[in-house]
Amino acid sequence: MRKTLVSTILFILFLLFIAISYLSFFGYETVRFNKIIKSELKKSNNNIDLNFDKISIRLDIKKLVLFVKLINPNLNYYDTTFPLKSLRANVNLEFLTKKKLFIEKINLSTEYLEFNKVKPILNKIDLKEENFKNIIKARFQINDLRLEFDENFKLKKNYTIDGNINTAEIKISNNYIIKNLIANFSYKNSSFDLDKISWNLKDSKNISGDFFDGKLNLKPVKKDYDIDLIFKTKNASIFPKISIMNYSFIKDDITEVKTKFSIKKNKTVFFKSLSIKNRNNDLQLNDLLLNKNYNLINFGKIKVKTSIDNDINNEFIIFNRDKITIEGKVFDAKMLIKELSKERKKNDFLKKISKEIKIDFNKILKGAKFPIKNFSLVGKINKGDFYDVLAKSDFSDNKHLDISLKKQKQSELKILEVYSDIALPLLSDYKFFEGLDGGNLIYLSKFDKRKSSNVLTINNFKLNKAPALAKLLTLADLKGLTDTLKGEGISFDTLEIKYESSPEKMDIKEIFMIGPSISILIDGYVEKKSGLISLRGTLVPAKTLNTVISKIPVIGEILVGKKVGEGVFGISFKIKGLPNNTKTTVNPVKTLTPRFITRALEAAKKKASKQE
Repeated sequence: MRKTLVSTILFILFLLFIAISYLSFFGYETVRFNKIIKSELKKSNNNIDLNFDKISIRLDIKKLVLFVKLINPNLNYYDTTFPLKSLRANVNLEFLTKKKLFIEKINLSTEYLEFNKVKPILNKIDLKEENFKNIIKARFQINDLRLEFDENFKLKKNYTIDGNINTAEIKISNNYIIKNLIANFSYKNSSFDLDKISWNLKDSKNISGDFFDGKLNLKPVKKDYDIDLIFKTKNASIFPKISIMNYSFIKDDITEVKTKFSIKKNKTVFFKSLSIKNRNNDLQLNDLLLNKNYNLINFGKIKVKTSIDNDINNEFIIFNRDKITIEGKVFDAKMLIKELSKERKKNDFLKKISKEIKIDFNKILKGAKFPIKNFSLVGKINKGDFYDVLAKSDFSDNKHLDISLKKQKQSELKILEVYSDIALPLLSDYKFFEGLDGGNLIYLSKFDKRKSSNVLTINNFKLNKAPALAKLLTLADLKGLTDTLKGEGISFDTLEIKYESSPEKMDIKEIFMIGPSISILIDGYVEKKSGLISLRGTLVPAKTLNTVISKIPVIGEILVGKKVGEGVFGISFKIKGLPNNTKTTVNPVKTLTPRFITRALEAAKKKASKQE
């Protein structure tokens, strides 16, 4: 009897061992627990509707936990369907004795989901929907969602999510949209991470750039969000440009961006650090504060080093203390005059800045032929507006550059004055002045937000190979002057340009050039939107002009003398068309307009008074 009992117990233990081993290694499929699992889920959360065909059970003997895998699961949560790939639960074995289902953990994975379909349930899982309002669309997959529950099957806060984003489109601002974003993501302890990020950034002008090797960490701190971001790009030229600086990024040169910033409750953005760096360029910004429209509120320090064609053209540091100070080895001033003379609305980016400003550079780049040394500027910024600016610099010991910008009291009108002993460095960017050699420059501009009135004067210069003038002389069949232009150049005593500018067009009141060989008078306009050019003018050889002036009693004899050439007729001309497709027509003239004669007389008087 005793022997039989022992044999029976051993047999039962053997069967139990076999059963446990089978459950541990192979598992067991059944429909027996379908009802109890569905029932308990409904009791804990009436918004969960889970269906499945059957369950597969495996045993973890060490933890006394059953791994329950649902076969062909289908989940509906708050009337939103989630196409599941797998769903597995860890069930505590205490339910066998307490007749109570105790699910410790649930792991699930999904097929690809459309973000806009699941967006309404974000508030249900402590992810505020408003934080995702800029996501236009996205397609993502949950690879592993790990949920833990207490004894009452209440979800704990320590859930984690791993997955990947197949594609996403996000609006950053009115000017920039992220397209085709691809990344791996994870969420743990309220911290959201993206890894292996790549995307395409498109601006309002439909210019795009690709970005790659990105990493992002987003973590809520009270009511703010701290973000660490790193990425690379070969299209750094798409970044917003600082208008007063001349710089560029070489295409296909890899640029790395690193930044730590916070998005505040009031939507301001605080950059603790921002680095944009490649082999030739290095921009470092610290303590940069932007408003919700990404305009500047304040900053601490900015370090700049940029290159064009692998040559350093900017290297300086900006400090924001009691006043803004800028000091460094070199600054590229190609854009400086354009920016100071622009008729436009206030600089929105700088409109929160009101301080004195002081600038010192060892060297200013404005054309390789004439380096500018010892540049010094003092001035004021008031809510983004520059005023009371004085700047001085040297070309050499006796050649100087002076700039002044003042604002009239009780008025929005500003006055920009520029004097340069050498004209070319300030004009080298304009095609109109191609071929100019020598001369000094005086520039006066009066402007406000809407329009400007400008006068540019250049004295004692030559034109060499100037394409526009060469074309006129060729069409007019003035071969001698054409040969001179191609050789030593044509000399001029004075060039004076008077023009008014508005956002719509540049209205050229007068371009007057007078010299020993020819004189030219032009007026017309240039449309800014289309680029359409419309000019008309008169070109007169000096002999003809001297003949006309000499016939004016007393005045002509004083200005020209008694001996004059026989003279030839001049020409009238018209230039019209788009910049790369202008049409020029010429016609002979038999008489000169009183306006031309008046301007010639004025110039002749001025020249005569200087010679006395």
